[in-house]
Amino acid sequence: MKFAGRLIHKRPLAAIAGAALVTILAACSSGSSASSTGSGQATQPGSASLTSLTVAYAAPGAGFSDLYVGVADGIFQKYGLNVKIVQVTPNNLIPTLLGGSAQIVGGVADTAASAILGGENLKYIALTQGTYNLQLWVNKGITSVHDLVGKTVALTTVGSEVVFGLNALLQEDGINPSSVGRKFLVTQAEELSAMRSGAAVAALFQPPNAQSLTKIGSRVLASLSNLPFAVGAYTTTSSYAAANSGVIAKFIAAEKANLAFLRSNPQQTMAAIQHYNSTSTAAGDKIAYNFFLNVWKKDPAVDPSLIQAAFARAAASVHKTAPSSVAQYIFSLDGVTAGSLPGRDPLELGEIGHGVRA
Repeated sequence: MKFAGRLIHKRPLAAIAGAALVTILAACSSGSSASSTGSGQATQPGSASLTSLTVAYAAPGAGFSDLYVGVADGIFQKYGLNVKIVQVTPNNLIPTLLGGSAQIVGGVADTAASAILGGENLKYIALTQGTYNLQLWVNKGITSVHDLVGKTVALTTVGSEVVFGLNALLQEDGINPSSVGRKFLVTQAEELSAMRSGAAVAALFQPPNAQSLTKIGSRVLASLSNLPFAVGAYTTTSSYAAANSGVIAKFIAAEKANLAFLRSNPQQTMAAIQHYNSTSTAAGDKIAYNFFLNVWKKDPAVDPSLIQAAFARAAASVHKTAPSSVAQYIFSLDGVTAGSLPGRDPLELGEIGHGVRA
């Protein structure tokens, strides 16, 4: 498979950490959805039929490379899934899910938490990034985080990862978040423009999306990859999860394989990053890959503590009370038992922790 002139050789997944990943109840994985198109129905005849699945993700860049390689290197197909991935804006993530355009969506956990608090029935099914995946870029003259006091930082939308990331970074340095001005824009392109024009002195970006700022002397002041945050949180509707538990279990198993592939196949991963981010460069892709090695989790199990924190932030923003327990909002593989993946030996469920990390 070729991406932007690069030849990608598919490699076997036998080297994935652990000899076993997951067993899936085959009967649950095809034909069980109530929807008609792209909602868990088998699209190819025969015993090796694949289940169609559309997954929407909410950020450009390297963060969702697990999806990129899952499609590009055929990993999803090895787990019986015919996956189509589409990028949407953070504000459109939940509407895309509820409208049926996607069966699974990936973004910050706070987005789904806000929707749940608003009455939607959703389930967290996987988590691939457990820290902020951002860097703080600053213009000339800014030499420390404290220099941001009284200045303006460019951000995308209210309630997005960059907003929470800025607050977390400021609080870590003992700075009151209200002492730093914010210029809310919509796209990263507008953030970049604001820094170039001087309308903002700093902004938070996911690598490699801000490399062009080096041309005006801007630089990375801080990395947020040491601060816990639920990014790459995959959610679905409770009704879809109930009707398609086998499909969800296959997705979780494939995601564990995708995460292992990222670490053991840097060249294929960087080629996939460039393919899905046409403005990136080979140098930028390498920077992004090395950065995300410290962000990508080794398994997609959902960490309840990170989801609890997401609910706390979401509840605070709308003056509601966060739930005391988030267990009911996390998909569990309990009861999804015997079966096998197409073309692979039967494996055991316990390896992926029933979708929840204690």
